[in-house]
Amino acid sequence: MPAVVYRCLLRQYHEQLSAFFERVANPIEAPGKTTFGDIDILVAKPNVAPFEIEAVAKALNARRTLSFPPLYSLAVPYPGMEGSFVQVDIHVCEADDFEWELFHKSHGDMWNLIGTSIRSFGLTANDKGLHLRIPEIERENRKRSMVFLTAKPDTALDFLGLNKDTYARPIDTVEAMFEYACTCRFFRPEPYKKADLKSNDRKRMGQRELFRQFVEEYLPNRTSMAHNIGDAAGVTKEDVFEEALERFGKREEAETRIRAWRQERDELERKQATKYWRKEQTLEENAYADAWINALKSKA
Repeated sequence: MPAVVYRCLLRQYHEQLSAFFERVANPIEAPGKTTFGDIDILVAKPNVAPFEIEAVAKALNARRTLSFPPLYSLAVPYPGMEGSFVQVDIHVCEADDFEWELFHKSHGDMWNLIGTSIRSFGLTANDKGLHLRIPEIERENRKRSMVFLTAKPDTALDFLGLNKDTYARPIDTVEAMFEYACTCRFFRPEPYKKADLKSNDRKRMGQRELFRQFVEEYLPNRTSMAHNIGDAAGVTKEDVFEEALERFGKREEAETRIRAWRQERDELERKQATKYWRKEQTLEENAYADAWINALKSKA
């Protein structure tokens, strides 16, 4: 749909949803968009509990609703076009997660770009916040390795060295978004080389056009210019690990989890060793029994 129709409908749906939720907002759109395929809206703190999507669908005059809690997709009649519909995706957030999810979904593919930069330094940003991965645990269990750092957008941007004012408003062009992503203090070009891309990044190359442009078109020219490229040179993953623990006060938590992990691994190894010993004992006993039986048979 054209941008003018999109913005008109967005205002209308905001007003209608405000009757059901205290918090209603939409992520900042990706740069350079002149047409829109659907409308994404985040909501939180329902005015009436429990929340019922049927009442919301009726208010928006939706003709069909698909429910995948906490996401609900509504088919709402397109104004002036009989038989055509607008897809309205309503994401119902927990109150404590609302600000971060709104932040993380803004600017389209921005976090696909930034995520590749910070991943090599042991950092992960997902829909719950910014996390630090413990290398010793990550080698065997990535999910359990993650230590939560913050879900405060400004705090995360400060740590990553990204300008808060720029992020808080729409970015005009795709190139400007690329420039901004490169100002992350952990940016360096090596993780974006096609031969070195991780499997998820290779998949994004085929699915996310802006990510492909960044890797194949923008960076080959941009990285030849020394200025305004992130200051990650000389910074190691271990440096970032130590800095994050101190800055976010997570050292005790990380050390506790490492101790628990090591105890768990030691216990598992003991159990495996005991199991192996018992198996060996059984084999020896069986071998002895077979030899004894064979001896008896030979005497008979």
